[in-house]
Amino acid sequence: MAQPSQVRTYHPAESAVFLKTNERFGGLSNMAPGFPIVLNGVRIRTSEALYQACRFPRRPDVQRQIIDDPSPMTAKMRSKPFRSDTRPDWDAVRVKIMRWCLRVKLAQNWQTFGKLLLSTADMPIVEKKVRRKDFWGATEQPDGTLVGMNVLGRLLMELREQLKGDEAESLRFIEPLAIPDFLLLGEPIEAVQAPNNAQIPGWAARRSPAPVAAPPPSDPQPSLFEQPMITNAQPAPVSSPPDRRRDNQEPKQQLLCRPSGHDWLGDLPSQWDVLRSKYLFREIDDRTDTGTETLLSMRQAHGLIPHAKVSTKPVTPEELKGYKRVCTGQMVMNRMQASNGMFAVAREDGLVSPDYAVFQPLRPMEPDYFVELFKTNIYRAKFRQESKGLGTGTSGFLRLYSDRFGSIHVPQPPESEQRKIVQFIRAYDVRVRRLIRNKRRLIGLLNEQKQAIINRAVTRGLNPDAPMKPTGIDWMPEVPAHWEVKPLKWFLTAIVGGSTPPSGQEDCWDGDIVWVTPEDISRNARLSSSRRTITQKGLSACSTSLVPPGSVVITSRAPVGNVSIAEVELATNQGCKALVPNAEAIDTQFLFELMRILKPELQSLATGTTFTEISTSRLGRVKVGAPSVAEQKTVIDWVRNETRDLERAIEKAGQEIALINEYRERLIADVVTGKLDVRHIEIVAPADEPIADEDDSLDDVLEDGDAEAMEGADADD
Repeated sequence: MAQPSQVRTYHPAESAVFLKTNERFGGLSNMAPGFPIVLNGVRIRTSEALYQACRFPRRPDVQRQIIDDPSPMTAKMRSKPFRSDTRPDWDAVRVKIMRWCLRVKLAQNWQTFGKLLLSTADMPIVEKKVRRKDFWGATEQPDGTLVGMNVLGRLLMELREQLKGDEAESLRFIEPLAIPDFLLLGEPIEAVQAPNNAQIPGWAARRSPAPVAAPPPSDPQPSLFEQPMITNAQPAPVSSPPDRRRDNQEPKQQLLCRPSGHDWLGDLPSQWDVLRSKYLFREIDDRTDTGTETLLSMRQAHGLIPHAKVSTKPVTPEELKGYKRVCTGQMVMNRMQASNGMFAVAREDGLVSPDYAVFQPLRPMEPDYFVELFKTNIYRAKFRQESKGLGTGTSGFLRLYSDRFGSIHVPQPPESEQRKIVQFIRAYDVRVRRLIRNKRRLIGLLNEQKQAIINRAVTRGLNPDAPMKPTGIDWMPEVPAHWEVKPLKWFLTAIVGGSTPPSGQEDCWDGDIVWVTPEDISRNARLSSSRRTITQKGLSACSTSLVPPGSVVITSRAPVGNVSIAEVELATNQGCKALVPNAEAIDTQFLFELMRILKPELQSLATGTTFTEISTSRLGRVKVGAPSVAEQKTVIDWVRNETRDLERAIEKAGQEIALINEYRERLIADVVTGKLDVRHIEIVAPADEPIADEDDSLDDVLEDGDAEAMEGADADD
């Protein structure tokens, strides 16, 4: 029930009221068409569809249904059967998400939506509700007034006042919310930026030298709203920050800020310069004619490291002829992955892919500062905006060309401050990585405990006193006497392979058929979407067939044995095989768990020189044991009950890792852009460095591969 203090009364004649989308102020409604949004490259018709999709971060299939529906009202109704899958903290974050949705709507419809907001002048904005739902809007009373909490209207009023005020320019760049599982179709939601030079007709932001006054006491909303996302909604004078002193220390130098002159970059410390990157770096194109130098590979977490440390694949000097030389201290950019922050400083001389860009600093600097700067969300968004694709249908192969990189403005702190910032980040990063490593080890232990429970139940049943019989199978030496032991194909109706349409046929792609690759399987235990889709023509060109929901899909090429369950009808590429279960012989979930246990066995059976692969015939001959379908279902139900607490602990640890990473990214972004002054922070090195182990690989975004990078080299040079 709404708190009385949050209920408001409005007079329609004095308010900007909207109910239907075709009314004067109807565009303020989340249902209103004409205000499209693009997130992560996905087009969303209305802010209502975006808001509803945010309910289901762990159900990309439901998000896709909501986004694809042409009617926002129908999309909202479609989501109702899945309300049990709503994110558990929905009630706590829904206002925050709605505020973010409205800001995204404004940023991507700056002129049209901004003009409509400002046309309400200083009138209260009210969403009129026909039914009694007085949280988001207000309902009409017998005396003609509108009464309700009107949260949507108040969020719009908040946004309108910010659009009028000093913080208007900061509304052009909207960062993703710092909440767990802020996902769209399985991917983290990215930052949003208004189009360059977009202006609202007849509008100019106020520029008042005095701090913006607090909201009027008639509508304080102290318990309903959290602090706005725009951090300078009530700016304080930057010229007089608190004088925080430590005992026996001199007063610190005050941090004075000034506008950078670029909306997307915001304010910067007054002692920092802002230059185009071409005045800081010069591209060097020095090619090897021998190929005898050390080949370096780029990793997100570790920068440039010798290729031999991360790959067993031998590379001959003949193959490396024409690769680019890089010297110690030079900066390298992966042009295909610049929008993912793939920059690094060379610690040794060596060679890098011809498709990378090598830059020589033009003035004294700490190049690692710029690497950290270019990894922030604000620069990743800028790089994505400036990147270009080759040909048609190549959205996955965008490149940041050197001329576009050179035109981007970059802050330049004094060299001593650059070094201080890098020292702070390194010291902080050591502690964060150690904490994350320990969390991941905990997840590993919990997963081992969970898998041990599953393995015993799926291979030996639930009755410890049941008589057993030998199987002759190394990995499953005995099973309960009443179980059947037969080749895997006996439990299936089909094993379906896949392939890829011939190259050059663009009309084979971007269809409505889910097309699964090994990468999709490695990312998801359940498949309802894929990174690429094909058309019916593409499916015919593959000479394959669709497999039904409930099929178990495995990776049949290296890495062999990763497993997922198909939740929709789909096709696979040549690196996967779909096992279509015989419903009278095996349960889908039982088959899924059985194939997970089989992974080491499948890897041992895989053969090949260029890459290992398990054939359809060999896969079908693998012997397995299983009880009746009814007993299989009993086993799966028992496993779910026994592992429920472990699942919760694993999920909680994963959420903690996500929050730690979000805080780390935000802190580093604040430091490298001058929002947080670290010049006078005493940096104490950790007692010991974290040991680099397999956990570190989880942070890495691997390079695209020398062969793949070579494909685009000629187009760039």
